[in-house]
Amino acid sequence: MFIFTRPSYIVVASNFFDISGKTAAIVVLICVISLLLVYILLTNRQKKTQADLDLARRQIEMGNESVLMMAKALFSKDRRTGEHCHRVAYYAEKLGKAYGFSDAETRNLKKAALLHDIGKIAIPDAVLNKPAKLTGEEYDVMKTHTMAGAEILRGFTIVDHVSEGARYHHERYDGKGYPYGLFGEDIPLYGRIIAICDTFDAMTANRVYRGALDMDQVMEELKKGRGTQFDPYLDDLFMNLIETGEISPQKTFEMFKDRDLTEDIE
Repeated sequence: MFIFTRPSYIVVASNFFDISGKTAAIVVLICVISLLLVYILLTNRQKKTQADLDLARRQIEMGNESVLMMAKALFSKDRRTGEHCHRVAYYAEKLGKAYGFSDAETRNLKKAALLHDIGKIAIPDAVLNKPAKLTGEEYDVMKTHTMAGAEILRGFTIVDHVSEGARYHHERYDGKGYPYGLFGEDIPLYGRIIAICDTFDAMTANRVYRGALDMDQVMEELKKGRGTQFDPYLDDLFMNLIETGEISPQKTFEMFKDRDLTEDIE
């Protein structure tokens, strides 16, 4: 009589598949849990990244708003500076167009020129509004408005190249300006453009210690400054704008005389 028993290899195989089935279930479960943890981690990281971006965007917006508030405060506190900045912006717009700027580039330049003297908010009132010519020491204090303005505008994102106008508008083409003594085209273009417009307005405006120069004197000074104080090409363009009547200081002064100086700051 033969008694058949299950071969040992069948028993082993059966046990193996039974164990393997349990192992596979455990492996699948581990994979599912791992994927879930990865998903949660990536989701949280994405949320954190978005939160960081929102915070950074808000910080930029707050920085921009602070600059605009400072500009409005300066123009409200010192109307003379406010009118000067508006006239310089107007002249810069004309010069930018003559240079060949696009409409968008011209608008950007105009906004940068409007803020070129924002650093004067850091100048003591006794110096800024002194009803007489500044002493050497006071003039040194006044000169710091270029660096102060550039620092204020460093994080300002609304206008491209805006800090260039503030930092470099007192540089001279011959390297004798401030704050760095840059020479020629080492001076950024915005600085070279605003330098001419700023000087022109200073010459044509009444000061407490002197009256405005007449246009013959102004033109003579612009010619003398060609290649020394000013970029010669830009200087030629600017003098041509005056000669053709495109720029008239009398009309420009009337344009901003009784105007709300904060309405263009946005």
